[in-house]
Amino acid sequence: MPQPEHAVQAQYYQVTISPDIARLDFAGNLYVVFQAGEPVSRIRLNSLDLAIRQCECRMAEKWIPCRFAMDPENEILEMDLPSALEGPIEIRIDYYGRINQQMAGFYRSAHRRGEQTEIIAVTQFQESDARRAFPCMDHPRFKARFDISLLIDRDMAAVSNMPISFETHENGGKKRVVFEKTPVMSTYLLFFGVGPFCRITDELDRRVRAAVLPGMESAVQYGLAFARKALNYCETYYRIAYPLPKLDLIAVPDFAFGAMENWGAITFRENLLLYDPQHTAVDEEERICEVIAHEIVHQWFGNLVTPEDWKFLWLNESFATYFAYRVVDAYHPDWKVWDEFLESQTAPAIARDGLSETTSIEIPGGSHVVINSATAPIIYSKGGSILRQIEGYVGGEEFQGALQNFLSAHSYGCAGSTDLWDSMESESGLPVRHIMKGWITQPGHPLVCAERRGQSILLTQQRFTYLPVSAPYDQTWPIPVSMRIYDENGASREKNIIFESPETEVKLDPDVRAYKINAMHTGFYRVWYQDPHNLERLGEMTADGTLPEIDRWGLENDLFALAVSNRIPLTAYLDFLRYFETEAAALPISGKMGHLHDLMLITESRARKTVSAAAAMHLTAALNRVGHEPEAGEPHGKSRLRNLLFWQAALHNIKGTVEAAQVRFEQLQGGREIPPDILRGVMQVGAHTGDEKTFSWLVERMETAKSEQDRINCLRALGCFSDPGLIQQALSYIMEKVPERNKFIPIAQMARNPAAVGHMWGWYVNHADALKSIHPIIYERIIAAIVPVCGLEQAESVTAWFEAELRQNPQAKDAIRMSLEKLDINHRLRRQAAASFA
Repeated sequence: MPQPEHAVQAQYYQVTISPDIARLDFAGNLYVVFQAGEPVSRIRLNSLDLAIRQCECRMAEKWIPCRFAMDPENEILEMDLPSALEGPIEIRIDYYGRINQQMAGFYRSAHRRGEQTEIIAVTQFQESDARRAFPCMDHPRFKARFDISLLIDRDMAAVSNMPISFETHENGGKKRVVFEKTPVMSTYLLFFGVGPFCRITDELDRRVRAAVLPGMESAVQYGLAFARKALNYCETYYRIAYPLPKLDLIAVPDFAFGAMENWGAITFRENLLLYDPQHTAVDEEERICEVIAHEIVHQWFGNLVTPEDWKFLWLNESFATYFAYRVVDAYHPDWKVWDEFLESQTAPAIARDGLSETTSIEIPGGSHVVINSATAPIIYSKGGSILRQIEGYVGGEEFQGALQNFLSAHSYGCAGSTDLWDSMESESGLPVRHIMKGWITQPGHPLVCAERRGQSILLTQQRFTYLPVSAPYDQTWPIPVSMRIYDENGASREKNIIFESPETEVKLDPDVRAYKINAMHTGFYRVWYQDPHNLERLGEMTADGTLPEIDRWGLENDLFALAVSNRIPLTAYLDFLRYFETEAAALPISGKMGHLHDLMLITESRARKTVSAAAAMHLTAALNRVGHEPEAGEPHGKSRLRNLLFWQAALHNIKGTVEAAQVRFEQLQGGREIPPDILRGVMQVGAHTGDEKTFSWLVERMETAKSEQDRINCLRALGCFSDPGLIQQALSYIMEKVPERNKFIPIAQMARNPAAVGHMWGWYVNHADALKSIHPIIYERIIAAIVPVCGLEQAESVTAWFEAELRQNPQAKDAIRMSLEKLDINHRLRRQAAASFA
């Protein structure tokens, strides 16, 4: 805010909202109590898309009108007080707003019940959209208490952060719903919603409740039960009781993000809260639990203790990302969710961070730090991976004690990164500040190069980037290096050091046969073994299974990155995969198959044939291990992998698998349900080999589906057609019929479909204006999906297009620059592959 923080601050808001769902507008009445530490004659509040009717100031028991003016560019409402005031200042504002369709602020969402479409209205305020619903000091450090009242139709229900205090009947078929006063909190965590909500209460912990639309009551029971467990885990681990009297889980049909941690009133995409046993695969079940846990962790990290500025957003999101997996693992250790953490969090984060166009976890900047397709992998996934790294360094008990102290010391207040580091140093006695500062405040990550020299290993570090740079980065990191040493008898031991200089030597015993750096992949760095003998021995240990599966996964992941960055030949990477031919574990198989698919999309001609042949060989071996049918009680990793491999089998025409999937698809079309753990893969194969009737069947199933999971399965299949005419039909359908929230799902699938890739850039150009009008995060996901691969055939014109777009529409600059750099990387890799296989 322009005014100094010490001069005036809101302490209490009383907000009354009177929505008209039919007209999609609302009247607002706001009463605010400020505290001024010195005389002030002007007050500034944030306001956006609101029509201010009247502002008044209370003086000597009278309400005196105030002059006011809007500064739309800076989203400021400026009020001149009748005279200079200090101490308590009371302001009253009457205003008007629209219930928008932007999935931000106070917005509308559609719910279909039978043949009827009902409209609900809900809020989404992070990071700075509370100002769209009421004038306020819309920044996390300006905490206050809130009284919320809603004047709504009597047949509707209302939900907010706190329980309902009382309801009164009003004239005109209305009722007034008044909620209890909130604790001190930030504006972005406020929530209110109006709709035909049904309320369900958990029987074992009556604080935990759900607010869902009619027909969803049974589907929310699974999520409700897991929320109770997650709440118990957090209360036990942090040793601070959940501070609100209730915790609502709310399913919202139209939602741009996955979920939002509004204090006591968490909102979710339907597919991330509601469990549909007929259509929810095990990976989706895991995702439901992980997202619920993520948002409940936020009730402490973010809600109880809030970042004092948006640049410290990692204190919210990194912790919620990391602890979500801890919570799920505590109740489902057999799911092996840390494998999933590496694949879905660490791997995408380190790949994103290998771009020159990256940022630090603690993002520098002013009042806005936008969560988008470019920053989310850093703030959420890299940050969560760094927390996993630092816990391994300080120790589990010390880590827990530090977090308990941090939360206790800053409850109901705000904090920055140094507050956390102070707590960790105090608890552990280790130089956490120095180590964490190196990882949190500088962009990128290191490449650790290792070369054995007799009885020692020379380690050097440099920043890893995929593309060459004109001058080396002057960066080093304090790296907690964990090294597993193997002797000639097969025994192993661990060696740990802090490596923070440009190079260092590690002494070895005479009996060392091999060494694996970044053991169990706890560190956020790449490793390049420049000793071919050690790499060969690690390959042999991969082939015979003596190297742990996480280390096998990490070894392949680093080698692929080295090939993409042209540090090793692509032929060397493909040759090393011979050690993975007998791989039986899901995590390494998933990693190598994903990378071979990437290479198939990027390469062409002879190089593509070589890659495809390798992919088909590895795919056939993997399918022989996982089979075509789920088995009762099988590991989740095996179930996840089979769904992935079905789709790839269609691309490589693995006949036995394709035929088995087609039989199952015919059963689906005939009205018979099939196991949910193969449903997505079967529908993808069915679409890839399907015809016009298949397209019609998919559309009908999607439009009549009763669960969001089933709709999403249909949308993914919609992106899998191989027939050019059906691809064009699907693209038209996406623009005309698919809800905005879900448009990126089939588009992202098409961008991974070799048959559709050639259609995507022209389609994007023809629909660019319409695509730019949808929610920014959805638009950015579409850019990030299409540009890196679908732009390869016309890379120069794609780059020129977006360079012009950046000048005219800088809002999406992060996603555009990230995507163009990925395009450059892929274009260079294509040329290198062509030369290698000429």
